[in-house]
Amino acid sequence: MTTYNEIAGRRVNFLSSDPTYIDTNSEGQVWYNSSTATLKAWLPTGAFSAGGNMNTTRAYPGSANSGTQLAALAFAGTTGAPSSASEAYNGIAWTSTSSLNTARTYGSGAGTQTSALSFGGYDSPSTPSANTGVTEKWNGTSWTTSGSLNTARRGIAGAGASNSAALGFAGLTTVAVGNTESFNGTAWTAVNAMNTARYYPGGNGSQTAAIVAGGGTSSPPATAVSNTETWNGTSWTAGGSMNTTRVEFPGMGGTQTAAVIFGGSTNPGTFTNATELYNGTSWTTSPATLATTRRAMGSAGSQSSAIGFGGTTPPSTNTNVTEEWNFGVYSYSAAAWASGGNINTTRGENLGAAGTQTAALIFGGGNPTPQTTTESYNGSAWTTVPATLNTARIAIRGYGTQTAALAAGGGNVTTPLASTESYNGSAWTSVNSMNQQAIGRFGSGLQTAAVAAGGGNYPPTPGLTVTELWNGTSWTTSPANMNTARNRGGSSSSGTQTASLAFGGTMPSPSFFSATESWNGTSWTSVNSMSNARSENGGFGTQTAAVAAGGNNALSSTEAWNGTAWSTYPSLPTSICQMGSCGTQSAGLTAGGSPGGPTYVNTTLEWTNEAATANSKTLTTS
Repeated sequence: MTTYNEIAGRRVNFLSSDPTYIDTNSEGQVWYNSSTATLKAWLPTGAFSAGGNMNTTRAYPGSANSGTQLAALAFAGTTGAPSSASEAYNGIAWTSTSSLNTARTYGSGAGTQTSALSFGGYDSPSTPSANTGVTEKWNGTSWTTSGSLNTARRGIAGAGASNSAALGFAGLTTVAVGNTESFNGTAWTAVNAMNTARYYPGGNGSQTAAIVAGGGTSSPPATAVSNTETWNGTSWTAGGSMNTTRVEFPGMGGTQTAAVIFGGSTNPGTFTNATELYNGTSWTTSPATLATTRRAMGSAGSQSSAIGFGGTTPPSTNTNVTEEWNFGVYSYSAAAWASGGNINTTRGENLGAAGTQTAALIFGGGNPTPQTTTESYNGSAWTTVPATLNTARIAIRGYGTQTAALAAGGGNVTTPLASTESYNGSAWTSVNSMNQQAIGRFGSGLQTAAVAAGGGNYPPTPGLTVTELWNGTSWTTSPANMNTARNRGGSSSSGTQTASLAFGGTMPSPSFFSATESWNGTSWTSVNSMSNARSENGGFGTQTAAVAAGGNNALSSTEAWNGTAWSTYPSLPTSICQMGSCGTQSAGLTAGGSPGGPTYVNTTLEWTNEAATANSKTLTTS
């Protein structure tokens, strides 16, 4: 008898609990969990999860279908009229980009987020027969008009890896057509037609290895079909039929031998959320379905990691919803903000914060009078602690943990302060002051080792660049200065004395900064700026993995830093600035703050980044 070791090349591990480390070869790994007396395995499953909503609600968007779930591009479509809007997706959120030169809908696309092609469709809302062959090339920055299709049409599908190697096929002139054309970066060339003329099908793949499935085979209203065809660079060959007939641009990802298709509409035009997987020969229905049933969507990706966006929901409502498909050992939850417990003392004015999302400490701030109140958070509720700051102040910098914190700098209503206080979990103790009086300083670290930089006096006094280091006893002025003088921005609250990040700020108000600087313990280095200039913003995380949230001039915007660049993430559910903030890029929070003007809130917002969960299955004899 063949053993598991002979088949898989590994033994069945005997473990007291399920393994926590999963490598790229873990699919199918089997182990025995002695605590639960079960035989288990990592087995691939498929599931959809929510992604960030598009900025432009639309149906029939074109897409760079060789893009990925982490780098997608959507363009054109209908918002009630043909659209020229274009936007890019980073796996979390959509960012508007340069528009097409020609607004259109019912078109198609190919390529990637940095090298895409848009072609076909129609460009007149009052003349549905006004098909276009217009083609535009995207270079990652702008769209340029190129050679037109030989056969102008709408309802066309596309494939291809770049804007210089694409394939356009199927479509609707006045009837369904199977015309196929190949693009070389300059012009389209007619090649062999499909076996089954159709329009609005699902399509993907490359210029020399494309796949098409479904579509409509008659003049509108379409009769949906289930058949599949594959392209080998020369001709089309019939493949396996889907289990669900579908038309109206179902979402699709993958290749000729490993594809996924989802959504669309069936005869007689009923919307579907069904999902199927293709192995090069036959389609298998997946138990996973779209959460938002729809047709006329854009899509991109592979069989294991695809994305569907936009479209029309029943009976005929356009949507901006994005869903991410993952098929494998891992399933994913989307990054999101959620409401936490309210703080007890409503306040803003840049209160201090320290700790983590489930063990946080806030102190000071104002309403607008400077406060001394301190509160602790257990992940669900805030408790006012007996200990109060010795010096009431706003625009204060916090360091450390819930039970070992440091409060430095800040000011009263008119004067910046140098006061420093240390918290031991029971009481605040005044310790040696900073060398520089300042409000709104940047920095990170612990109760015993911290860095403070920048800051300022009250406007219109210019900001500062001075840097100070705390050794647990006293502050020492460093010879290294920040490159950009400013105050009241965000910092990596979980950073250290030798690895910190500072971003945003103002000097003087209302001049907002997007500048970012990285501290290595010796010097500050200017790195890539945020997309949004802002001040009095929240900030948490580390030098290489931080989050910037809200702030003046960008009141609901969220951005995340990966050590090299900032990316747009899901926005705050409400506009906010002047809040306290702490935590990591995986799990952070903001507390209190102001929605703008002389008003303050007591709300807490909790940030949870995208997370992967491994899927295991208990093996039985049935």
